[in-house]
Amino acid sequence: MRLPVAAALLSLVACSESTEGTPPKLEGLINPLQRLVTPARVCNAGGGTAGWRLELLGSRFTPMPRDALTDTPSVELPQVSLSGPSDYTLPADHLFFARTELMRMDLPTRDTTPSSTLAPGAYTVSVTNPLGGTAELEDALRVVPPPVITSITAPQGFHYSAGSPLVIEGSGFRSDALPLIVLQRAGEEDQPLFTLTVVSDTRIETEVPPATPEGTYAITLTNPEGCAVTRPQALTVAYAPLGTLSVSPSSGPAGSDRAVTLTSAGAAFTPGSHDVYLVAPVKTDPGQTVNIPLYDVAYVSATQLKATVPTCSGFDTRPVTDPTCPGGIVPGTYGLIVTDPSGAFGTIPASSGFTVSP
Repeated sequence: MRLPVAAALLSLVACSESTEGTPPKLEGLINPLQRLVTPARVCNAGGGTAGWRLELLGSRFTPMPRDALTDTPSVELPQVSLSGPSDYTLPADHLFFARTELMRMDLPTRDTTPSSTLAPGAYTVSVTNPLGGTAELEDALRVVPPPVITSITAPQGFHYSAGSPLVIEGSGFRSDALPLIVLQRAGEEDQPLFTLTVVSDTRIETEVPPATPEGTYAITLTNPEGCAVTRPQALTVAYAPLGTLSVSPSSGPAGSDRAVTLTSAGAAFTPGSHDVYLVAPVKTDPGQTVNIPLYDVAYVSATQLKATVPTCSGFDTRPVTDPTCPGGIVPGTYGLIVTDPSGAFGTIPASSGFTVSP
């Protein structure tokens, strides 16, 4: 294997004869997470075990073969240095030559090995070829600190059937680009928060999506350049409960929709629009349990609602003329969810819920 390696290295020498002593040309530095953002932004924390992968663009990047005719040939790469609020020269094993127009580098952070915490601010990047010649690019890199979360509040509490406003305060937020924020709880998929307003670099206004399950969540905020912060047990989602709920009649045939009365034995219903769902599968997708809305839901009193279970129609447009009810609910016994305009909600468990009979 030594001869092919030696030949490759000697070809580099041949190529370098025409550029010996010629300085490289440095055109830009790119963070692959934000290719269209210049100057490149990078966080001084995180970055995995090796650091943040960045790309140096230019021309005449010229490695130098070493010991080409020995058992241990090697290549000396150009040296890359940063100067600004602090100075730093990248370790040789964090540089990767792709071609004379492209090199890649892994920039260490406080969390990597080796570690290096660059002070936030603007940096000049310089590249020096082994045979001599240096190129510099001012303000090619902006180092930013990781975001910090100091408080999370839900000033209006939680509303089951509507988004619940949430205020996140801290530092290092990006007012020029939206972060990714997710709720996390063991055993469940991450829940992204989609409605975001970055008011300033210290305040974000967002909302918890409707029908988010009750429980305690961690929150992870990730800025576009990649740096993230996680606040464990940051938010406990809880809704005001309705009273003990029941449904009557508690069964109906699969071949026709069924009018029912929902009764609360405790906390009262409030006037307004209520949403009621049967948690069940439909015939078109019998393996998937979904929330099927009841229709004609009407407020009767503080203790009663009227509604119709779509046992035959399911999600289909009514009236359904096919007697086989092809989109109807699969026979079985299912629970219900009831939401109130106040934001409260309640459930009827399947053990005492509504039965769709064959």
